[in-house]
Amino acid sequence: MKKAVNSTSRFFYNPAFGLLLIRVAAGVVFLTHGWMKVQNLSGTVAMLGHFGIVPVLAYFIAWLEVIGGVALIAGVATRVFGVLFGVEMLVATLLVGFGRGIGMEFVLMLVSFGIALTGSGAYSVYRMECKHCAGMLCNGEAGTCTAFAK
Repeated sequence: MKKAVNSTSRFFYNPAFGLLLIRVAAGVVFLTHGWMKVQNLSGTVAMLGHFGIVPVLAYFIAWLEVIGGVALIAGVATRVFGVLFGVEMLVATLLVGFGRGIGMEFVLMLVSFGIALTGSGAYSVYRMECKHCAGMLCNGEAGTCTAFAK
């Protein structure tokens, strides 16, 4: 039995694919919600204005969610968009509060910061993290990577 459990566990062990699924799920959520905001910018400005957010920031948030959602799905600049989405969802969580329990904003904040900490992973269109040192925009070649510099 132990052998069967171990072989099954090894079969399903794929952290890079798991990160892809998390990235795609978060990206689709942000993309669809951003697209709804872009389709009705006047309503978005009014809704966010109710919380004291200026119109320029409302436009930024709408387009951030569209562009950032596509970037998360593709795996491009995931750390940058992860931080931006995490901050956006932190503010949304503080504005909405916990009166109705832990909302989707709080979950998306944690997922976004998690993506910012892990990066794009192996399955991405353009991986910006070095596979040796996890530095952004490092050349990533063994022996010349900053992780190997003395």
